Amino acid sequence: MRPFHLAFPVLDLDDAEEFYVKVIGCSIGRRTPNSINFNFHGHQIVAHLVESIRGSSADGQVDGKKVPPFHFGLVMEWDDWNHFRDVLIQKNISFRIKPHIRYPGKVGEQATMFIDDPSGNALEFKSFRDDKNLFATSKGGENEIGGGVLD
Repeated sequence: MRPFHLAFPVLDLDDAEEFYVKVIGCSIGRRTPNSINFNFHGHQIVAHLVESIRGSSADGQVDGKKVPPFHFGLVMEWDDWNHFRDVLIQKNISFRIKPHIRYPGKVGEQATMFIDDPSGNALEFKSFRDDKNLFATSKGGENEIGGGVLD
């Protein structure tokens, strides 16, 4: 599979670099006065400097949580997700949506958590015990109920 590319706005390149390198673990591909290319676990994401960012909405509803309609992130291996969650907790990173299990016992069951970068861009990190559930569907909306919490 080829890497994906995503460009997104940031208000401060130094803050973005600090967050994406020190918190998320990205490396820098190249930096210009107006952008930074990051290696996001093998994918290319590019922070573009802007003067303002339109308000991000938290109006989306998923499994009873206010999930921002615009977000991006990674699907991680189960053990890697748990380790990364622990690292974020140790670094006292604030969660937009705390780590939890979405759709427990149902099709699409997944561990998920959301954090914001310094410019307010939402990032989701998720994991499936069984990767076959990444695109799984159920009939009749069975996977719309859940809400287990991870300790």
